[in-house]
Amino acid sequence: MAKITLIGAGSVVFAKNLISDILQFPELSDATIALMDIDPARLETARVMAERVVRKLGVKARIEATLDRRQAIAGANYVICTIQVGGYKPGTVIDFEIPRKFGLLQTIGDTLGVGGVFRGLRTIPKTLEIARDIAEVGAPGCTFLNYTNPMAMLCMAVDHAVGVPTVGLCHSVQGTSQQLANYAGLDMRHVTYRVAGINHMAFFLDYKYRGQDAYPLLFNLLDDASFTQDKVRFEMMRRLGYFVTESSEHQSEYNPHFIHHGKEIINKFDIPIDEYLRRCESIIATWKKAEAELIGDDGDITVNPQTHEYGSFIIHSMETNTPRVIYGNVPNSGLITNLPDRCCVELPVLVDAQGLQPTHIGDLPPQLAAICRTNVNVQELTVAAALTGKREHIYHAVMTDPHAAATLPLDKIWAMCDELIEAHQKVGLLGEFAPVIAGTGRSRAGTGDKVIVSLEPEATLSAITGKPIALTVTVVNHGDKAFAGKLSFAADTGAVPAKGGALSVKVAAGATLKKRVVLQPAAAGSLALRAVSADARVLSRDYVFNPPRVVEVVPGGEPAPVQVDFMANTLLKGGLKLRGSRLELSGRVIDTSVKIDLGAPWTASVIELFLRPARGGGSTRQFFLLPRTKGATVLDNVRKPTKAVEFKVKIDKGGYDFTLRCDLAKLGVQAKAGDAFYLDLIIGAGALGDAHGACRVGWNGRRDSASCSEHYALVVPQA
Repeated sequence: MAKITLIGAGSVVFAKNLISDILQFPELSDATIALMDIDPARLETARVMAERVVRKLGVKARIEATLDRRQAIAGANYVICTIQVGGYKPGTVIDFEIPRKFGLLQTIGDTLGVGGVFRGLRTIPKTLEIARDIAEVGAPGCTFLNYTNPMAMLCMAVDHAVGVPTVGLCHSVQGTSQQLANYAGLDMRHVTYRVAGINHMAFFLDYKYRGQDAYPLLFNLLDDASFTQDKVRFEMMRRLGYFVTESSEHQSEYNPHFIHHGKEIINKFDIPIDEYLRRCESIIATWKKAEAELIGDDGDITVNPQTHEYGSFIIHSMETNTPRVIYGNVPNSGLITNLPDRCCVELPVLVDAQGLQPTHIGDLPPQLAAICRTNVNVQELTVAAALTGKREHIYHAVMTDPHAAATLPLDKIWAMCDELIEAHQKVGLLGEFAPVIAGTGRSRAGTGDKVIVSLEPEATLSAITGKPIALTVTVVNHGDKAFAGKLSFAADTGAVPAKGGALSVKVAAGATLKKRVVLQPAAAGSLALRAVSADARVLSRDYVFNPPRVVEVVPGGEPAPVQVDFMANTLLKGGLKLRGSRLELSGRVIDTSVKIDLGAPWTASVIELFLRPARGGGSTRQFFLLPRTKGATVLDNVRKPTKAVEFKVKIDKGGYDFTLRCDLAKLGVQAKAGDAFYLDLIIGAGALGDAHGACRVGWNGRRDSASCSEHYALVVPQA
């Protein structure tokens, strides 16, 4: 005698159909039916209903009812799950209202999309609790039959985390096969089919009538102006060549081709926005009446003929060794060879006393596999978020969802997810997830909680002579805990002594500390200096000194070569001339998409020019040279037009030729003609040929070299 447990038995209408289906098999008529729900009132209604079904059928089945899930599962041979975590309010309402505020519309929102993701996140933990109870107290070989959505996510989570025998059951295959027969005017008794894919996105690979392909009859409907049903699914069949199993309202939110295109498309394809909300409200409004009709005031009850739901057939086949083929959702263990391993696939499953035996499909048509994979991505990431507790995977799941990605930019997706997480946590539907670096998809742990240390000399260095060097040490604690420890210092050649020994620092969480240290590295041509700590949270950014590039220029002689490279491409190539205190630099910049931004010139096409005296102090002069033929072409460091530098260009499709001229004496860079001076260039380009987009790089390879004048080129006039 089998024990069959229904978890979520308060879904009384569905429970009645399942119980009636099971008990109409003579071989199952003496089964023990254990009912469990968290709502005492609904559980009592389910108990009364079930006992009346038993009396109506005149069978010997035993009915048990309990609020204790583990007790209900103990000794069970089959556990059927029909739960809904969070209910209509607050769960479903949250799933719809917050995305709608961001402009993301949904129809059903229970399988994929942002609604499916969050339904999955709150349902997976409860589903795993059921599966673990099955593993621990269920009868040996107890089979888990899941009817709850999001089907694929829940079944995948059970497979990955627990591993009990599981099949996900949906009525879309058998329901759609009947619909197609009706559309085409066929006698269902002579229809055969083969379906495979993923839940709610499986496809009729074959649909035959009396052994012949019946697809021509379906494609004829595309040209029948009087046929106006199932518009989304028929549109997808038109484009993909195969008919999908789940309804048009579902399909419209599983791909990016419909809802986000606006009212015209929504109306054209009869897409019922917020359809699931209306269904829920209708059920709630008529629940009392439905309950009365279900159990009857006189103690009688109507038992309908067996439905096409697979649950009872699976149990009967396993108990009696009667072979049947059902369509189930199972782990992909090489069954569909062009879908990811261990994703959840829907396909024919042979059932008998040996249990569930999925059939091998091989490759789906490539276009079907491709569109299935867009949904599998979301499913896998949602399961990853639930099983690992990593918040970043929630964002990743929603950003890869086809409908959400087509509707919202990434910053809106992040903000929407944050609101949804907070709303779910506020009502107890979600637990805590590991924090991320704010506004990103990367966990804080190990990345965003570091203590970052940087060093910068107090004065410009011209050489590393072996004498003491005073530096500012900046310590930024990005973590949630205070940092207290000692910093020592090292170069590539070994430890570097610090005056007074190791530097003691204390930095509160989220705070920044600056301290002075005097170090004495050995004399060297170049130096890479870093802080060292025994604490793994410390990440040091090296201070790097390289001797300045020396450019010798013969006044009035041949130009000194100047070349700026980017990723093995020559970005700027030119020559530098001096005539007295007059500087001239001419050459060519490769920029195939010249763009100007007067407000933030460093973000667009530009040559940034930096000049500084080599001796006697003096400030750095900065200029933005804009490749344009009209308007101001030179801006100073506060982005005001200036005539201190002359800049002329000739622009073509490949970039621009340029010449810049200035008087170094008037700029205060030379006290007298012939003095050495520092010079640097940073080049910004809108695009570099057909292989690279925008780029920004300095003459010495750095894009921030302007802040470190010791890295400028030293221009030395020759006698």
